[in-house]
Amino acid sequence: MNKNILLCGVGGQGTVLASKLIATAAMKKGLSVMSAETIGMAQRGGSVFSHIRIGENLRSPMIAEGSADIILGFEPGEAVRMLPYIKKDGCVIVSRKSIMPVTAALANHTYRGEEMISYLQKQVCTSRLIQK
Repeated sequence: MNKNILLCGVGGQGTVLASKLIATAAMKKGLSVMSAETIGMAQRGGSVFSHIRIGENLRSPMIAEGSADIILGFEPGEAVRMLPYIKKDGCVIVSRKSIMPVTAALANHTYRGEEMISYLQKQVCTSRLIQK
C-alpha cells in the first residue's frame, strides 16, 4: 500500500521539519520512503512544499497531480494552491491560521484566510480544519 503526502506552507512554519519527521517515522517502521522539498523562498515567508511518498516500487519522489492521498496545509492559501495534487477521495488537513503571502503584502493587497478555508470545504469532500 502506497501513500502520497503533500505538505505545504510558508517559510518559518516548520513544513520541511514536519516532512522529515514523517519520513523518518516511516523509515523506522521499515517502509520505503522518497521525499523532495521546494524551499527556495523559505527564508522570506514564501511558498514551501514537500512531497513524501511511502510504499513499494517508488520510482520518483515527486507526487503527480491528482494522486496525493493527503495534503497537510500549514497555511490555507498554500493548501488551495496544492489542490490540483489531491486525488478524488483524498483528504485535506489544514490550519485555520492564515499568513499573508509576501507578494500580496508587497502589492498592498488584502488576503483573507477564511475565504481559502471556505473554498477548500467546497472543493474537497474530506477536509479537516485545525484550530489556531
